[in-house]
Amino acid sequence: MLLLHEVDKPGSDVDEYVDSLDALLSHKMEIISVLKSRLFQFKEHLKEEELLSKKFYEQRSAMLDVFDLNSAGNMGNNDNDEMQLLDDLPNFNNN
Repeated sequence: MLLLHEVDKPGSDVDEYVDSLDALLSHKMEIISVLKSRLFQFKEHLKEEELLSKKFYEQRSAMLDVFDLNSAGNMGNNDNDEMQLLDDLPNFNNN
């Protein structure tokens, strides 16, 4: 807006105004370009983080499933062992 006020004054140079405005717009376009580039990089990092997070939770879930299966398998063996002990108990008393 300062440039516009300067060109409104009597005796101002319109060519200088045009050159100044051109330089100002070029500078702002460069800033916008850098900002867009950074935004694009940020989006890419977000996508990468989302993918890594998804893989992490999938692997974590798979590991927990393995431990659950092992626990379930051990529980089944413990139940069988306990049943075997109970089955053997009467034989022990008869001896």
